[in-house]
Amino acid sequence: MVSNLRHMTVEEYLEFDDASESANEYIDGEIIPMPGGTRKHNKIVAFTTAELVSSLGDRNCEVLGSQMRVRIDETKYVYPDVSVVCGDADFEGENEVILRNPTLVVEVTSPSSLVRDHASKVEFYGAVPSILCYLILDQERAFAECYTRAEDGWRLRQYASLDDVIPLEPLACSLPLAQVYRGIVFDQ
Repeated sequence: MVSNLRHMTVEEYLEFDDASESANEYIDGEIIPMPGGTRKHNKIVAFTTAELVSSLGDRNCEVLGSQMRVRIDETKYVYPDVSVVCGDADFEGENEVILRNPTLVVEVTSPSSLVRDHASKVEFYGAVPSILCYLILDQERAFAECYTRAEDGWRLRQYASLDDVIPLEPLACSLPLAQVYRGIVFDQ
């Protein structure tokens, strides 16, 4: 949901967001406040982060949390739930709060982000050459969509069973859905 804030320049947004107590995405001058996540949402993010850290081991990759702002282009800044950068991280500015070259981004859906995660963010993340994989995890059921970069655009695979293991080929590791959703009870 877009806020009632006036149209901002990038500089005004960065100053506003840095002073804000909560994260705000910025899309072409508009501010999109990021709501706090539910318990389920936070558990999925935590389990995904832990599994990625464990799977990546000693590889030259860094797993970053939801407070890492990612620059899509000069007028778009977003906050994925999890980001992974392999190789040297490229930050905008000296304070290392805006990542420009993630390899993998993960979004956990919420009712307010569902449409954006499946529509505009697929396009946004596809426009960033370093992003080789975009993973969307549903918080209402065991379901994932994994977009992997191919020569002709995104290749999409869906996973709907706790027995499924998502191959994260660009990272040379995998993510078992049973670990992502462990202990989570879904409404029927």
